[in-house]
Amino acid sequence: MLIEYMRLWNARKWMKRNEPFLPTWHAHLGYSLDLFTHFQKGALVEEVAQANELNQDLLQRWVEVGIVLGHLKEGRKGKVKAKKQLVKYVSKESPASVGILLKEMMELHIPTMLSYKDLMQGKDINFFETDYGDTVAQTSALLETLAFPKISEYIKKLHARSVFDIGCGYGGYLKRLHVKFPKIELSGLEVDEEVAKKAQKDVESTLISIVQGDIHTYDVNKSYDVVMMNNLLYYFSEEDRFKLFQKANQCLNRKGFLIIISPLVESKHGQAFASAFNSFMSAHEKMYPVPSKSELEEYARQTKFQLKDVIPVVKEGGWYMLAFKKK
Repeated sequence: MLIEYMRLWNARKWMKRNEPFLPTWHAHLGYSLDLFTHFQKGALVEEVAQANELNQDLLQRWVEVGIVLGHLKEGRKGKVKAKKQLVKYVSKESPASVGILLKEMMELHIPTMLSYKDLMQGKDINFFETDYGDTVAQTSALLETLAFPKISEYIKKLHARSVFDIGCGYGGYLKRLHVKFPKIELSGLEVDEEVAKKAQKDVESTLISIVQGDIHTYDVNKSYDVVMMNNLLYYFSEEDRFKLFQKANQCLNRKGFLIIISPLVESKHGQAFASAFNSFMSAHEKMYPVPSKSELEEYARQTKFQLKDVIPVVKEGGWYMLAFKKK
């Protein structure tokens, strides 16, 4: 009897632990199919289903869940209306939307985690969307919004006159820095040819310089006060990370600073998310495990850097800004 009771207790425990997943599933589906937009002003389920060629029964189930969760409310004559907060933050048309983050979690991260059973057995997995680069780029832009104030404050404190962004992507940080500090010399390096072309076009009316190239073969012909490497390390192996530190040292003036934005394992904050993110990275052939603070300190020691600051960017996710000073 006791064994059966404990079995039921554990079953109940795991069922309750799955409850927090439901709002995320509901919001992601609403974002992906523009459902919050369709119900923004109030509409009947059958109207939305017919207008958008959706299965009415399944849409009705989604609506019922949304009402229970508080994402939707039912009004007069059976019309359903989306809550304003959901329209604002989980619809594609809203400039304040964070729906792309739900897309990355639900369509990239969680499928990867669910594939671990097959991956551990050496089976090939190919479930990713054809091109998820833009999805990752958009979620990186969200992180950029959080990280930039900390970076700009640090650059201001250093009285930096020149900044070099390795792996600058579309030049987001450089463009923000140009607005904040128009007199600072700003340069960027991006390995992806198409991304670099778009970035160059976006900054052609400014003094920002962006070139296409690989940092490992890049010819360092000048020095900078600050070198940045943001959301970059998990694309490099441990051996190549060491080389990145070496290259950064070559690019810096005497007593210059290397600024890194990265998630960290074994850190004070956000370890649940960081460990899950690490599992996601480890499952991809072209990505590598998230570094630890001690690992980066060891690279710094070997390449004549000193860690000066570790500043949380997103505590819940274990993302940090690390500042290293060239000795």
